[in-house]
Amino acid sequence: MTDNTSSMRDFGTQTAEIAVLLQTGDIEQAVRTSGELLAESDNTLRMLRNEHKPLDEAVQQFIEAAILHVHALRLAKAVNDAFSCAIGALLTVEVYGLTTAVEPSRKLRLYSFALTSAIDSFDRMGDNGDPSLEDHRGYILSYLASLLYYYYKATAAADPEDSSLPEAYNFLKAIQSSGAIQTPTIKLGEKDVDPASPGPLLVDIMGRSAALGLYA
Repeated sequence: MTDNTSSMRDFGTQTAEIAVLLQTGDIEQAVRTSGELLAESDNTLRMLRNEHKPLDEAVQQFIEAAILHVHALRLAKAVNDAFSCAIGALLTVEVYGLTTAVEPSRKLRLYSFALTSAIDSFDRMGDNGDPSLEDHRGYILSYLASLLYYYYKATAAADPEDSSLPEAYNFLKAIQSSGAIQTPTIKLGEKDVDPASPGPLLVDIMGRSAALGLYA
């Protein structure tokens, strides 16, 4: 058995174990186990990148581990951590130049998690009346809603039966009238950013989130 085959088997075994933990309601253990798997996947991705080896399989495992961990964190009501993890994973893909190696549906899941986690966090924070903080919230929500819309369309084009589409559609429909969704490009300062290359937007989201105490 090759190392790659063994690695895929081990990863598949671990993700199956996490799925069982989530299904049986052992959320605390699911958070720990998925966090360990994400850390391992991140280390593998970094190592292969430093060694200039192919990254396609490693980034797929990294994103799958991130989705599982964010899901577990949300079930644990650790919404700030869920937001930070989702944004960090998405930015890692961009920094490593691997955006085309990740299926749109996987990014759709992470953007959905990031947006709902941001909204949950803002609800917990309440309104402190500071206009600058409200600006940060507005930009974060607009950027994430716009990116969610972009990856919703990309996922629908690639696989109209994808299971992540209905939830994203319902969410986008609910916020459509707010004017938060920008398309086909997203305004960042004086620049128009292509949502297919969202790195600058994710960096801006991180900065605004840190100012709000949201990004860990």
